Amino acid sequence: MAHSPARPPLPIPEISERLRAQFGEDVSEAVDRHGHAEVVVSAERYREVAQTLRDDDEFALDYLEFLSAVDYPERGELEMVVHLYSTSYNHHVRLKVRVPREDPRCPTLSDIYPGANWHERETWELFGILFEGHPHLVKLVLPEPFEGYPLRKDFVLMSREAKTWPGAVEVEEIEEE
Repeated sequence: MAHSPARPPLPIPEISERLRAQFGEDVSEAVDRHGHAEVVVSAERYREVAQTLRDDDEFALDYLEFLSAVDYPERGELEMVVHLYSTSYNHHVRLKVRVPREDPRCPTLSDIYPGANWHERETWELFGILFEGHPHLVKLVLPEPFEGYPLRKDFVLMSREAKTWPGAVEVEEIEEE
C-alpha cells in the first residue's frame, strides 16, 4: 500500500459516498455517528467491503480494533459490529451486519484481518453467530458442555433468579424476641 502518511483523514461523507458508489444497495445505511463513519452492509458483501476498506489506498483501514455483536430480539436479529481504523490516515469505519437470530451466519474476516480470529470466536461463543470459513471456531471462555448464548437478551442467568438469602431472619423470629 503506497500512500502518503501526511494526507488528512477522509471526511465521513466521502467514506460513505465511496462505499455506496462501489457497493450500491448492499450498503443500506451510511452515517456519521460520534465522529466515525458507520456503515450497514449486507452479509453477502461484508467480506468484500472489509477487503476493500483494507486494500484500497484511499481507505487504508489496516487495523481491526474490535468485533462483537448486539442482540435485538424485538427485531429478530443480531447486529454484528466491526470497528476498523487506519493507522496511516487516522480515520475510522464501523461496519455493521444484520443477521437473523434464528440462523445467524456471516463470513469470517480472520484471513483478511488476523486479529478478527479471537473476536469471531468470542462472538460465536457468546452470541451464536457462525463465522463461515473460520479456521478454528472453538470456545474461548465457556466450558465445553455449556449450552446457550449468554449475551443474548433472552438467556436466563442463574443470578437473575430470585433466591432467598440464607442469612435472612424470619419476621416471626424478630417478633418473639
